[in-house]
Amino acid sequence: MSPRVTAIVVVQDGSRDAAHLRATLHALDAQIRRPDHIVAVALASPPQVIEMLQGAAIHQIVQLRDNVSFGEAVRAGIRARVEDPAADSDAGSSAFWLLAQDTAPEPGALAALVGALEVSPSVGIVGPKLLDWDHGETIISYGESMTPLGAAVSLVSGELDQGQHDSVSDVLGVAAPGMLVRSRVWEEAGGIDPALHQADDGLDLSVRVRLAEHRVSLEPNARVRFAGDGVAGPARSRRGAVVRRQAFVSRAAQLHRRLTYANPAVVWLHWLSLLPLAIVRAVWRLITKQPELITAEIGAALRVAFGFGRVSRARATLRQSKRAGWSQLQPLRISVGEVTRRNRLRREAGTVSVVVERSDLRFISGGGGWLVAASAVLSAVLFFRFVDVAALGGGGLLPLSNTVAELWGNTGFAWRDQGLGVITAADPFATVLAVLGTLTFWNPSFSIVLLYLIALPLATLGAWFAATRLTERSGYRLFVAALWTLAPSLLGSLAAGELGAILVHLLLPWLFYTSSVFRRSWAATAVAAMLAAAILASSPSLTPAFAIIWVVLLVSAGRYIPRVIWMIVPALTLFAPLIWQQGIRAGNWWALLADPGSVVAAFPVTEGWRIALGLPAYEASGWPGLISSLGIGGVAAEWALPVLLAPFLLLALAALLFRGTLRAAGLLGIALLGLLTAVLAGHVLVTLSGPNTVAIWPAPALSLYWLGLIGAAAVGLDAMRRRGLVPALVVGVLAVVVAGPMISVFPAGNSPVHATDGRTLPAYVTAAAGQDPRQGTLLIRPEGADSISATLIRGGGTSLDSRSTRANTRTTLTEDDNRVADLAGNLISASGLDVAKTLTDLRVRFVLLAPASPGLNPGDAAGAEQTLNRAIAALETEGALGRVGPTDQGILWRFDGEIPPAAPAPTTWATPVVGLLTGIVFVVALLLAVPTAASRRLAEATPRTIGHAVPRSGGGRRAAGKRGASAGEGSARARRRAEREAEREAEAAVAAAVEAEPTVLADPDIPVPHATEDDTPAWPEPAAPPTAAAPVIEPAPSAEPVLPAETAPTATDEPKESK
Repeated sequence: MSPRVTAIVVVQDGSRDAAHLRATLHALDAQIRRPDHIVAVALASPPQVIEMLQGAAIHQIVQLRDNVSFGEAVRAGIRARVEDPAADSDAGSSAFWLLAQDTAPEPGALAALVGALEVSPSVGIVGPKLLDWDHGETIISYGESMTPLGAAVSLVSGELDQGQHDSVSDVLGVAAPGMLVRSRVWEEAGGIDPALHQADDGLDLSVRVRLAEHRVSLEPNARVRFAGDGVAGPARSRRGAVVRRQAFVSRAAQLHRRLTYANPAVVWLHWLSLLPLAIVRAVWRLITKQPELITAEIGAALRVAFGFGRVSRARATLRQSKRAGWSQLQPLRISVGEVTRRNRLRREAGTVSVVVERSDLRFISGGGGWLVAASAVLSAVLFFRFVDVAALGGGGLLPLSNTVAELWGNTGFAWRDQGLGVITAADPFATVLAVLGTLTFWNPSFSIVLLYLIALPLATLGAWFAATRLTERSGYRLFVAALWTLAPSLLGSLAAGELGAILVHLLLPWLFYTSSVFRRSWAATAVAAMLAAAILASSPSLTPAFAIIWVVLLVSAGRYIPRVIWMIVPALTLFAPLIWQQGIRAGNWWALLADPGSVVAAFPVTEGWRIALGLPAYEASGWPGLISSLGIGGVAAEWALPVLLAPFLLLALAALLFRGTLRAAGLLGIALLGLLTAVLAGHVLVTLSGPNTVAIWPAPALSLYWLGLIGAAAVGLDAMRRRGLVPALVVGVLAVVVAGPMISVFPAGNSPVHATDGRTLPAYVTAAAGQDPRQGTLLIRPEGADSISATLIRGGGTSLDSRSTRANTRTTLTEDDNRVADLAGNLISASGLDVAKTLTDLRVRFVLLAPASPGLNPGDAAGAEQTLNRAIAALETEGALGRVGPTDQGILWRFDGEIPPAAPAPTTWATPVVGLLTGIVFVVALLLAVPTAASRRLAEATPRTIGHAVPRSGGGRRAAGKRGASAGEGSARARRRAEREAEREAEAAVAAAVEAEPTVLADPDIPVPHATEDDTPAWPEPAAPPTAAAPVIEPAPSAEPVLPAETAPTATDEPKESK
């Protein structure tokens, strides 16, 4: 006897996909074997959808006001059918056909499904062949299985239907859309688990049917078109929000099934493993460059971990229907090896076919390697005297701490032995120095020496690679690298010992190299974020300029806004403690822009219009002396340097007249920001050095200025092609002429940078610090007539990583400062007061009287000399001190009184918290930055330069490159259009990555269906609808179907399980 079939059609706000719904209703009406009864379940559907259902051949309409899961909606439809007085009473000979608004069966589908049930009484569920809505010969799903660990696997997906799988019959499970299930089997198995939504609901029901000793089979002649609207089965859209939602749903379903299927003795172990596994999988998402899916992993674990009621009901349902053992399912499972093989074949099938070949790098053949070698030779000539030294000093340089542990101890938020000691935030620059010093862990200070030795070749290397983003021509890449290496900001910073500015100049090209392609990969974004953090830590004065650039990127990022947001996260993490102390608590926001490190004005900064020439310290650049020695004066002296640099500036501005105007304008905008920052830096006086204020060193801003100008010039030269060779050569020669006097500063000995032994205090003090690391040394230095500066130094001396902008920018004296000042004043004034007690209380073991500060004007220098002589006389008569004698740092005295042991350093809860958060952020950044095979393939499939068309992939997708253009060809509009298309494909990469997992039943190579109003199958016209409108059933508030709280529409799940 043929079973009576009740079709349950679930509609979820069908107004959004009206064409899909219309096609499904049309297909139902065209069935050769019509359903005996049709129940439509409308979920939160508007009146026009209800009218459409009433106009179709629908017998009952059930309206639910909430968007419940597909399984709960089917339950509501079945209850409405059973409660109908006209319903057939023979449940044993009836069946339910589960459909949704986007499942349009072919005319013979139901007949084939019913026939399968008739010939095999042992079959409880029969599933159709789900085909792509737009491409009807592509299989979406045809049978499902599980791995030994419970991961859901689609047996057939993404293949053309050529009948190659028609012989498959018995399977472990089938997808819910289109399945035909006997009503008595439905009741026996408990129906679809309401906790499963859009994932694994059909597989889970099939597993319970199998365990109830019924069969699950496939019917190849039952073909159903499936669109993937997300009502039944997984949504197939590639939009970011949908992909993230589907990942959450799938993972939640997988974990839910794992707890449901687990042995009672070990279910608690599975529950305890939920969060640890979520963290491990989150790390894996970082490694595979899918950070947007981390929230899905954590959220799914939390939902299942606290969904005790859902799991308990599911386990009870399984227990009531289970009659067979899990071992009977083993032959129908699929091995992990087979899943791996399938995924590998899928990746190979989707291999990118590049239409526009990516050019070779040509680093050696194009001259890049030779230019780096030339820079290394020049560096060896200039800094050969530093080859065998242990540390550098002078200018803004100081040695680093002696050990790596001390380096990292000076980072973060903790107790600092500065003066009398204080709990404070370290400068972010301390973290940069810690990383730098760790590279030469045997002698951290040697890292600065090494940096000096290789700074020029590193600058050349970075600029050459940055140039690959702007031009494919080797000559112009050499032009960019040469000008960047000879930039006045780099040469001036090397001469002045400004380590932060040197690091900024070396890192800026790499920041441009990575950030310019942030849309292409998360790896590039993560590297750019870490580079930006290091640059801002080295020169906080660049923060306003970077903030403006970041806002522009944010506004123009479109779907890549999360990547732009991530770019500032590492920097914010480093600066957060300082922002809290300096800005929020102290209200000293300008101090956040202060230069980190040693506060020494080695050279006076450039003022006035000369700052536009790119020289941070004009008076020390060698040019004033050269002009004077040549006897040039008047207007000629003023305009000599501007005339030499004018061709370069004009070349950069001329880029606006050629192809690539947008790129040139953007780079010139960066140059303008750098110039404005350099101008303002000279007027921001927030750092104190004794009684004097020190301006912000403008070189980092000038490096940004130089980067924009060189980049714009490169864009213009690339547009001119061969015609740009002569201008490039002229500008290059003039750049060498301009750099000549600045390079001569080093061999002429006009730079304050010199070799040191790594000590900042006399050797006698350093040796004593080995016995008492927290001993105090009072450093007194005359600053003028009756003026001194007094500093209390702990241990063996100060280091570059221990310096603090918070201390350098304080404008008020604390009580501790006053105590130190009173002690110093009493020591040098022969006051007759007993200072022994104060020396003991402050734990001061040594007093060092240093010579006057260099660079004082003649009047202050003479007064400082008098103050020095008076101080010597007073200290000689101080009975509490014993003279040690003159040292290379000044005259030293020792206090031989008893000094109590140092008290333990205070601790604060903020120390581990700040360290942990900073570590987590940078570990995440490092994991994202690690390249993968997929990211390398994507890089190989895109042009190296920016602003050109990105080739598109073939292999089943739209033909690649139809609207693209090879590098350097086509109009700017065509290139921008091609890049936008490439960005959309990059967005789809995340969806493809999710789909590539065994838990996803959709295939990444199947296009997303796009319904139209005329999207109906070319099948027979529908029969006339019933004369009377179908009754609309609206359950009373107290009647079913009412959705339990734990199955609310926000509760979604995904595939997987374990025994």
